[in-house]
Amino acid sequence: MKVPNTVSTEAFDTTVLASSKPVLVAFSAPYCAPCQRAKPTLRQLADELADRLVVVTVNVEEQPDLAERYGVRAFPTLGLFIDGRLVHHSVGVDPVPEFLDEFGEYLPEQ
Repeated sequence: MKVPNTVSTEAFDTTVLASSKPVLVAFSAPYCAPCQRAKPTLRQLADELADRLVVVTVNVEEQPDLAERYGVRAFPTLGLFIDGRLVHHSVGVDPVPEFLDEFGEYLPEQ
């Protein structure tokens, strides 16, 4: 599987805000080395949590309005959206166990 789908500003409302599942949005930039290193973890999250979570990326170079809308100042920034609302965010991408420690309480049970 390739890195989770990249969403545009136009698709953000339907893909993220209207999703019936929680959506993890990774705000990143192509020039950002930590963002590139995070891709395998994002891919793993998308694969392992597919029944509980949708994972997408936003390229802030192409979608600066989304970064501004959600106050993204550093990359990568993860935002968790549930029922159209940003409920939690953090800067950086941790390995899957640490991600679950931080974000797991927001995800539906398996």
